[in-house]
Amino acid sequence: MRTSATILCAALVALSFSSCQLLKGRYERNANARIAYLAEKKTAPAKTNIEGLWYSPEWGIVLFNQEPGGKLQGIFQDYYHVDGVVSGKNIYLALIDDEWTEYTVQLHRDNYDTITGYWSAHIPFSEEDQQPLTLKRIEK
Repeated sequence: MRTSATILCAALVALSFSSCQLLKGRYERNANARIAYLAEKKTAPAKTNIEGLWYSPEWGIVLFNQEPGGKLQGIFQDYYHVDGVVSGKNIYLALIDDEWTEYTVQLHRDNYDTITGYWSAHIPFSEEDQQPLTLKRIEK
């Protein structure tokens, strides 16, 4: 009886370790896909600065901090961490929750007060499931 319990415990530990390794691998692939997506999209110098506070009726408040080279960080709807780049007047974002990239976003700066584009639940972005997104400037 004691041997059976020991074997069962060893099997559970091995299974737990295996599951953790699989999960770690999924997170690494997800992060690598995000990094590749953003690197691929950064093809031109930033020609617009979107730093500031924005609003979307569907997503809520969005805050962007933009570095001089066009790298973006921020918060999307007080829920997602933003990792992104500005290339010309195009904006490419990855929305991250607990180190997992949930969505990718492709936007274009229409004018000082408006950014429009699409979001996708795919990494990299996919036009197959894209949904419209409009951001209006609240303040710089």
